[in-house]
Amino acid sequence: MADLLKNAAELIQSEGFTGAHSLIFLIRYASLTDNKSLMRLTGNTLENMSDMAETASLAYAYAEYYQAEKAAFCLPAISFLLPRCPESDPMLFPALAKAANVTGDERILRLALDAAGEQDEPALAEMPFAALGFLELYRLSGESAFLNRASELGETVKDNFRTLFNPAEAYDLLQPSPSSAAALLYDELFRMTQQKSWEDARTIQNRLIRLLADKYPTKVTFGLCALLSEEFEAKTIVCMVPGSGIPAEVRTLQAFYSPLTEFIPVPADTDKTRYYILKNGELEELKGI
Repeated sequence: MADLLKNAAELIQSEGFTGAHSLIFLIRYASLTDNKSLMRLTGNTLENMSDMAETASLAYAYAEYYQAEKAAFCLPAISFLLPRCPESDPMLFPALAKAANVTGDERILRLALDAAGEQDEPALAEMPFAALGFLELYRLSGESAFLNRASELGETVKDNFRTLFNPAEAYDLLQPSPSSAAALLYDELFRMTQQKSWEDARTIQNRLIRLLADKYPTKVTFGLCALLSEEFEAKTIVCMVPGSGIPAEVRTLQAFYSPLTEFIPVPADTDKTRYYILKNGELEELKGI
């Protein structure tokens, strides 16, 4: 697995970027391997990407880089791109939710919530992307309704796997494929819930991603993001926070430990923020944070 991920990162650099989703993979890979030179290279690419197509995947990549490095150039790029992305772009909702989460921009949050309200009956191929958007809103708010909606969409995707996974359309082109998005969705749902059904779905989907990546690793880079959690031990921390909103201390932890560790704020009747690690579906309080 480690060789596959390393090979993909090296090929992306040598062959050129196949799309903004390849940058998303590089940012996460650089964070997890503490590869500062790769992170700088990715940042330089983003900072000089004036001729790139105006896609939601690119806006997502800027949000991902801002979360990792707090680079100021990302903010105007995000604000410029999001209003110009086609509404038909399946990555628009997750990009809006991601940007709202990492920037704290109330205007973008309103757009993300509006987009969430339009996800009543997404097409099957759009469901993995819609579910990723709801998971991002769950990270932001801790409201279980968002997690439940993502789980509902994920179940439908899982039940219609053979329809969704068309080998002829499995590769990431200008946009990530539904197959890659499904791999990332199952990974995130397992990390957030520790439910075995999502672990099983992740195992099956990741096996397919690996088969595709053995031939064309640079063409499934969004899907490869799901493999990172298998190679690097991922954790989910549930933060019981007093009242509404996310305390600054949780924001700091989110920024510092992303993407390997999830910090999910949940409003609770408590006098201070308390931290719990999610293990086998059970919460175990952490001391000393």
